Amino acid sequence: MKFLKSMSLLAAAAVSAMGVMSFAAPAARANDVIRIGYGPFLSGGGLFIAKEKGYFEKMGITVELRRFDDGSLAVPAMIAGELELTNLPAAANLFNSIAKGAPIAVFADWGNNRPGHGYTAFLVSQKLYDEGVRTIPDLAKLKGKKVGVSALGSINHYNAAQILMKAGLNPAKDVQWIFNVPQPDLMKMLGQGQVEGSDLSYNLAAFAKANKMGQIIANGDEIAPNFQIAAFAGRKDFLTQKHDVMVRFMVAYLQGIKEFDAAADAPDKDPQILDILAKYTTLNKPELIKQIAPHWAYLNEDGMPQIDSIMQMQDFWSGEYFQYVKTKVTREQLFDLSIAKEAKAKFDKEKPFAK
Repeated sequence: MKFLKSMSLLAAAAVSAMGVMSFAAPAARANDVIRIGYGPFLSGGGLFIAKEKGYFEKMGITVELRRFDDGSLAVPAMIAGELELTNLPAAANLFNSIAKGAPIAVFADWGNNRPGHGYTAFLVSQKLYDEGVRTIPDLAKLKGKKVGVSALGSINHYNAAQILMKAGLNPAKDVQWIFNVPQPDLMKMLGQGQVEGSDLSYNLAAFAKANKMGQIIANGDEIAPNFQIAAFAGRKDFLTQKHDVMVRFMVAYLQGIKEFDAAADAPDKDPQILDILAKYTTLNKPELIKQIAPHWAYLNEDGMPQIDSIMQMQDFWSGEYFQYVKTKVTREQLFDLSIAKEAKAKFDKEKPFAK
């Protein structure tokens, strides 16, 4: 009887313990981890702000960042499975990579030349400017001269070609292109007369102008308004298999975008944002970033990339003047827009960051 009584007590204790366990709070779920490549440029501001202000953590996501001097350099790491996401310049090599089977897709905006927020500018040497080259039609005088851009088929190359066409020049034949020179070196070459024209990021263009190394003829938002500068891309398998994670990521990114755009128009309202942008970009100093506002680029607040402009770039790089893109890709191959659409609906409905 004592044995039976003891067994009954043990059974009762076990049942009681199970009851306690069933009503105990579940263990905290580990955050989902997303590894992201980025370039040290202002157009990544939405990402930088969302990370530093804890918005990804609030959505249950840990973001690990890895810096690359150019977003296209991150593609091998992404294909190798070392990264899930990266920024990519809106350039000819984006189309070529996907045409060759790179398993990546564009899912969000990473900066565009919205009017008033142009992130690039076309300049001429101070010598040409002093000789009267001051408007777009005057650029006809660049015929036969050297024009430098950082990379063949880049957004800077695209903008430079477009403004030359506006001046009546054939961009493939009428100028001597200088490629594959870092933008800070191009600025110096402009000042030394080694190139007579160049398309640069706005901060370098403003520095060149202030130091009479060259003068701005037009900003990128005047040359090709609303055109994509760079895009947010991810591995297709990750975007599909981790769709719910990506929607949560995108909700946090949208809040970062919202604050980035607001700060570009009124940089004094949130000094923390200037500090964040200085931390992650080559400008380094908050006061320098403030000086060039609102020329930080614009990020669409619905997160959507400038689809039509990207497709127009592909047409241009496979068209009359240049044949850098041999095999064109379709919109379906290039984009996965479901994440941004779903995240925007969730962002508007739930308002997770409302104060």
